[in-house]
Amino acid sequence: MKVSMLKFTLSCISFLVMVMGALAQNFAGYSTGNFTGVNAVFFNPANIADSRYRWDVNLASVNATLANDYATLKLKGLSSLINGDSLDAYLNRRVGKNANIMADFDVFGPSFMFNINSRNSFAISTRARSMVNIDKLPGTLLNALEDNNSPITYPTALNQDKFIISSNIWSEIGLSFGRVISNHKQHFFKGGITLKYLMGAGSGYFGLSNLKGTLDENFFEDKILRSTTGTISYGSAGLSNFDDFKLVANGSGIGADLGFVYEFRPGYESYNKADNSFRKDINKYKYKIELAVHDLGAIKYKNSKIHGTYVLNTALNPNGQDTLMLNRFEDISDFSDLSQALDAASPMITKTSSGGNSYTFSLPTSITASFDYNFNKGFFVNLGGMFAVNQGSTNARKTHTTHYIMVTPRYEGKSFGAYLPISYNNISGFNSGISLRGGPLFIGSGSILSSLISGKTKHVDMHMGLRFGILQKNKKVKELPVAEAPKILDTDGDGINDEEDKCPTVAGIAKYNGCPIPDTDGDGINDEEDKCPTVAGIAKYNGCPIPDTDGDGINDEEDKCPTVAGTAKYNGCPIPDTDGDGINDEEDKCPDRAGTRENQGCPEIKKEVIEKINVAARNIFYATGSFKLMPKSYTSLDEVVALMKEDASLKLQVDGYTDAQGDEAKNQVLSENRANAVKEYLLQKGIDAGRINTFGHGEENPIADNNTAAGRAKNRRTELKVTNY
Repeated sequence: MKVSMLKFTLSCISFLVMVMGALAQNFAGYSTGNFTGVNAVFFNPANIADSRYRWDVNLASVNATLANDYATLKLKGLSSLINGDSLDAYLNRRVGKNANIMADFDVFGPSFMFNINSRNSFAISTRARSMVNIDKLPGTLLNALEDNNSPITYPTALNQDKFIISSNIWSEIGLSFGRVISNHKQHFFKGGITLKYLMGAGSGYFGLSNLKGTLDENFFEDKILRSTTGTISYGSAGLSNFDDFKLVANGSGIGADLGFVYEFRPGYESYNKADNSFRKDINKYKYKIELAVHDLGAIKYKNSKIHGTYVLNTALNPNGQDTLMLNRFEDISDFSDLSQALDAASPMITKTSSGGNSYTFSLPTSITASFDYNFNKGFFVNLGGMFAVNQGSTNARKTHTTHYIMVTPRYEGKSFGAYLPISYNNISGFNSGISLRGGPLFIGSGSILSSLISGKTKHVDMHMGLRFGILQKNKKVKELPVAEAPKILDTDGDGINDEEDKCPTVAGIAKYNGCPIPDTDGDGINDEEDKCPTVAGIAKYNGCPIPDTDGDGINDEEDKCPTVAGTAKYNGCPIPDTDGDGINDEEDKCPDRAGTRENQGCPEIKKEVIEKINVAARNIFYATGSFKLMPKSYTSLDEVVALMKEDASLKLQVDGYTDAQGDEAKNQVLSENRANAVKEYLLQKGIDAGRINTFGHGEENPIADNNTAAGRAKNRRTELKVTNY
């Protein structure tokens, strides 16, 4: 029978399911268990850490799945297919609805896992996989291409944004490492990673986007496309002809799986041992939470002879008709035939890009999560799900899994397990099945129960495998032999034997492990009687130092003022203030006369006295170029004499200055002589010499400009400063 291009693609699906296939709800039910051994690396690589197996070997395990939302298979009477009945009689198809189909086959090859210690495990795994996806294939085309009794009424409109058909066959070699990250009382956390070398055997894809037009029949009931446009893209590497197909690497890449597990272990005390190890042979959690990311990566196919893009436009028919006969695409059996048929349809189908000789094909990346609860002993329930990252029709060069959620009640022991997966996925809907594990063999299906109960199905899957390993054992902690009791010795005769006596040669007491009562500060008073055991003291003060009540550093027995802080110079008393002016005698220049701090402890000099002294200073005159006092100075100086005689505490400082005229050295001498002339006058008037000090400053400290006569007159001056200390 001749087949169209679309039927060729659907026959590819059947071939792949029978020969190779990949992943969806993989090993439904069985994958939730704790006794999967090395196969755990395929479900979550973290689970090989703290495994129930010391080591484990997988000989071969297989999972196959076919799911669709287009056709429902009736099971009643299906056995008559053996007698040659057509499968069409057992299929109910949806009319005019888009079709989504997924076909998987997954083979776990020889694989090995080994627990290095209680924290670390590793595994080496092999795997062969294949997958086919059909996303949003127009149901109108599928119905129209049925051999008999098509339900389509012609003409019928076509309007499809995009649909894709993709397939991939590859194998993997994986290296996995699992590690216990944290184990603190009831909280347990572990992680794992698998790095994979990918070998692509073959892939193919076909995509049609922006399909708009009409599907119709001509007079001879041939199917035609009328006024139809769209874009076609396709490619193949290693899948051009199924008859000659061989498992030869046509591409390569790197992939990875990553996983984490948290376990809540409320009864951790029951499996902890005396040597700080814990039992590895049992499941220790009340519940656990798992998260994993699968199939990160891609395969680059380098030898693609068929890879390109075409534009469809039936208006370019050279016969002037706006139609394209679909019988052009009959007798297509491989991708090469498809390429030739497309090229022959020019100019209605025009090649716009050859695409080169290589392309990249993404892995079916997915994210899984689950919550597993341990009811009692071997009874568990698992709630899990998968998110298919690549699902959709936006990119044809990828395969994908399904979105699904699954609840799996189960019983499992070391030698036997029974699992009842109940799931819902976004292609085939609800399914339920059973999986059994006995010794090294396991077998099951995630859809067999729902199929048998309803008598129909859109989902067919099965899994089985053979693996074996050595389980962990409950190792008992070896008890140390009981030694003979040694002879009791008590060298110091204090009633405490030498093995327990920390001071075996000095008599002591039990409270201090056979040692005498300690004297920490070494003051001769033991700590039990010493009120200051860390500071040396005397018996008079119960082992404490002589007190210093006022804290001045002079103990009370030597301190003549024990309650007032003082200095050693005054035997612990404060520095005295004889005149009581608040300024101690060491700072007070008039200690026997009350004064002010501003005047160094001496009484303040009256302002009118200071003013009279300042006025007198301004009225002291000398003969020009001489230190001889002029008579007009006497009146002012006599005023000064009167003030000093009135107050015998007053003292006087006389400062002489010159202008900048003449020799500087001579000016210095002149200023000194002028100050002394004032002093001499005061002495003659009866003022004691000890009350007068004189200083000559020469040209220093001018108070006006020396370049003017008025300024120089101001600079030739005598200053008087009065103090009483």
